[in-house]
Amino acid sequence: MIFDDTIAAIATPIGEGGIGIIRISGPSAKEIGLKILVNRKKEFFSEIQVREVYHGLVVNPVNQHFLDEVIFFYLKGPKSFTGEDTLEIQAHGGTFILSKILEIALQNGARMAEPGEFSQRAFLNGRIDLVQAESIIDLIRAKTDKAHELALSQLTGRASNTLAEIENDLYQILITIEATLDFPEEGIPEPEKEQIHFQTTQALQRLKTLLEGVDEGRKIRDGVKLVIVGRPNVGKSSFLNELLQEERAIVTAIPGTTRDIIEAPYQLKGVPIRLIDTAGLRETENVIEQIGIAKTEQSIEQADLIVFILDGSQPINREDKQVMAKIKGRKALVIINKTDLPQILKKEDLLGFDPEQIVELSLLTKKGLDLVEERIIDLVGLGEISLDDRPLLSRIRHKQAIEQAILALSDFISGLTDGKSEDLLAVDLRSSLDSLGIISGKNVSNEVIHGIFEQFCIGK
Repeated sequence: MIFDDTIAAIATPIGEGGIGIIRISGPSAKEIGLKILVNRKKEFFSEIQVREVYHGLVVNPVNQHFLDEVIFFYLKGPKSFTGEDTLEIQAHGGTFILSKILEIALQNGARMAEPGEFSQRAFLNGRIDLVQAESIIDLIRAKTDKAHELALSQLTGRASNTLAEIENDLYQILITIEATLDFPEEGIPEPEKEQIHFQTTQALQRLKTLLEGVDEGRKIRDGVKLVIVGRPNVGKSSFLNELLQEERAIVTAIPGTTRDIIEAPYQLKGVPIRLIDTAGLRETENVIEQIGIAKTEQSIEQADLIVFILDGSQPINREDKQVMAKIKGRKALVIINKTDLPQILKKEDLLGFDPEQIVELSLLTKKGLDLVEERIIDLVGLGEISLDDRPLLSRIRHKQAIEQAILALSDFISGLTDGKSEDLLAVDLRSSLDSLGIISGKNVSNEVIHGIFEQFCIGK
């Protein structure tokens, strides 16, 4: 795709730094450079060679005012990130300086880039697919080693290559089927159904493997949502503070101290976890506390894992039972806290929970804390998450598209076995390919593309 305008933006974070970068991309990139850049002798460049690094000055061509000493280079499309002519200027990293250089670029033929527009142009020009484009923002936002590895593997095309292989295999089968339909007079031999059945079954299994990995990829990218629940004053906030090793939540002996959701990032086995301390679940006349309890119930619905904390020095009461009812059927870890005190509550009292889900803990002595972390790893499946050489996808839209592709391909295989006509088989195969095209961006709406790239920062 050829764009007829040229965009420019500051590509580094706003603030003070050693270096700041202004990126210019489009058909007028070189022309703009020749207007605003001069050499050390303060002479305008007559030419800027491709892939050569230059040392010079930025000048306002209107009043000949010099703005900064810079290093710059020029890339000729399509051999650039965006796939089009690109000029990159490295100046001193001051907000004022960078803003003035950008202003001069805009005055001499460029327009301000929209958020993510450089990456969007790279996608539309075929330099990257949509999975790789999404991985750019994931790479920028990565906060753990595994999140960084996942984003990098997607950016380098590991998942995209696997999808391309599956798509190519299915396209070859579709071409064979449609050739016999479109040119019956040519005497094209009938497709070998056994061979097609084998190839599509193999492709189906590869898609199922990709689907199984999406949840792991999501956990690595977005983090696991771990919600701490229980009645007031059982140690929820103390548990949060202990994991974080800081006083993140206020702890008092007064029930109902926590009245709003407290969320904090945490890492376990290299996977980001969103720890959420909630208001104690109980009946109350306090309007503010009621709002907090409503938020708690909403968090329970969205949790990947619920940590239900009980006070082992007290018997189960009505409020505990109310919490049990709310988390029934959800993936949960039950912690019997305050084991340093004389115990009244026993594991046997917790009917409906697997003994492996129950851990005894003393936040005062730290006894049982290691076991708590082990159980979290087991219940959430963090111990199984390993990037190794697998192509992992990580977004809900990836999951939905693969599910649709699997459904259509399963229909094709069933139809092949049942003797469905070739024209109907071709429809199923096209449907599967269309769904896979949603992932790579071959078959996706402009609204989806806009929604993805508007998440990016300006200059990327």
